[in-house]
Amino acid sequence: MATYKSLSASLNWPSGQPPSSTTTLITGTLSAEGSILIPHFTNSTFEAQTPVILLSFRHTYNHYMHIMRKMGVHTNRHDLKFVNGLARGDFSQLPQATRPHFTLNEWPEFFQWLSEQPPSTVILDGVCSLLDVGYSENIVMQFIGSCQRIVEEKAQSGYAALVVNVLLDEFSESLVRSVVRRAHFLFSFEGLASGASSGVSGQLTVVPGHLFCQLQQRTFSPALLHYQVSDATVQFFSPGQSSTVL
Repeated sequence: MATYKSLSASLNWPSGQPPSSTTTLITGTLSAEGSILIPHFTNSTFEAQTPVILLSFRHTYNHYMHIMRKMGVHTNRHDLKFVNGLARGDFSQLPQATRPHFTLNEWPEFFQWLSEQPPSTVILDGVCSLLDVGYSENIVMQFIGSCQRIVEEKAQSGYAALVVNVLLDEFSESLVRSVVRRAHFLFSFEGLASGASSGVSGQLTVVPGHLFCQLQQRTFSPALLHYQVSDATVQFFSPGQSSTVL
């Protein structure tokens, strides 16, 4: 996963992981998806030999395994538990390798299951989809807040962090503002202000969230990076330093 090393270096996160007991919010658009960071946080956690719990409201388990395999992350060699938040039903007939470890039906059951897991990096992908099916912003924030409290409790006995990926549009803008107030870091993906450019897929802005001031070590520096997405890699670089420019 050398493609993400420049990102980790820019953030001064040698392990690629945010500090334990923190919440990181990722926002993206249809043309600049923040989900490209999921392999990064997943593999960084694997390298630290820490479990990952991935709850998706967007895709199946097989989708993530396919994407990560292309990027050199072999999920079957590590401790990854996939939680299906996309659809309800009986998945016992699926092959063992692609079967969800847990299906999100009743929220209290999920919170109980999550509290029984070891300290982990918990990734919520597409939580804004709850708005699309009729949940209010307050209810969605209660769900995120419950996950956050469990992660913070787990961080008392090992590394644990929460990563929330949200599609930013006119329907989720208010939710994003609310999550930023509960986050330590914000990763914001967007297209280039100057428009499309050969060799540059978009730009990433990383800034502290509202809870950053609560951290004891305040050494985080905001960053602005351009990035290029290809079939099996993501490369981050300073503006003006893409391979096409060089």
